[in-house]
Amino acid sequence: MRALSLCEGSNVRNNPMISQRFRIKTPLIVLLEIDGLYTTRYSEVGDVVTVVNGPLDGTRMVEVQWRNKTVLMFTMEIREHAELIPEAASGG
Repeated sequence: MRALSLCEGSNVRNNPMISQRFRIKTPLIVLLEIDGLYTTRYSEVGDVVTVVNGPLDGTRMVEVQWRNKTVLMFTMEIREHAELIPEAASGG
């Protein structure tokens, strides 16, 4: 996301939240770009989002992967209305 990227310069090493997956428990606001314009949609219960950029702290927005799109969501909403999907143990 170009104009609204709030967390430029973040990376996985400095931010362990990147790549964490969350299952939505309550419909949440999603901010996405369509044809160059930003608009809002609502996620559905059961949707899964993956943090792709930015810390999941404070009251800022964070970039997540949602329905094969990179979008913005409020970190507070994700923390309060989504559940962390634990990493599957890797078999060896």
